[in-house]
Amino acid sequence: MEVLTRNRVLTALDGHDRTAILAKCERVELTARTRLDRVGETTSAMHFPETAVISTIATYSDGTSIEMANIGREACTGIGLILGHPRQLNSNEVQLAGMALKLPVEAFATLRTARPAFEAALFSTVRAVFYQVMVSGACNGAHSTRQRLARWLLTMQDRSDTVVMDLTHGFLAEMLGVRRATVSEAMVTLKGEGLIAYDRGRIQIADPAGLKAASCECYQLVRNAYATLLPENRKY
Repeated sequence: MEVLTRNRVLTALDGHDRTAILAKCERVELTARTRLDRVGETTSAMHFPETAVISTIATYSDGTSIEMANIGREACTGIGLILGHPRQLNSNEVQLAGMALKLPVEAFATLRTARPAFEAALFSTVRAVFYQVMVSGACNGAHSTRQRLARWLLTMQDRSDTVVMDLTHGFLAEMLGVRRATVSEAMVTLKGEGLIAYDRGRIQIADPAGLKAASCECYQLVRNAYATLLPENRKY
């Protein structure tokens, strides 16, 4: 049977459960910098990214924001909803444009009751996302901007299947929670090492293996967590 999605939450399910869920989903193209959910709003739908990447963002009273986690094809939005909180505790913004599956909240409520395997996969997703958040928090304090930037770019490559991304220094500074000048310095270093190339808001990973060596171990820790908690079901 053909796999009709690349999202790991859904590929972890058997064919019957996956088909039932896909029948209730709408395939949508997400545009970069689109705000999908805002703090305090009632969640209207979940998104299961395939090539898009979505940032879970914390915004502070002075208007600054920082990325708490990013959601690609290995997870989904709606973590609060899964835990029984219909109102958004955070904002979700499209980070990299691409495709996703959109599941209305009404269909979600029915499917999680009717499909126990789906609910189990959702709670595995919650655990994986929480682990990512904890690792990111530790990473912010333990590793250099150069290492964190390398890790972030590798993660984006994994999720979007591209080595070329439209990302400005200012946006990267916001995602990493550092000054723009700090990101620029790290970019110059990685470029000088031949690991990346960039020009006018476009970044290319020139040496994926070298960039992985430059990254911290947090990159692989998060990858391993998702692979363990949401193993792909190959029996379609």
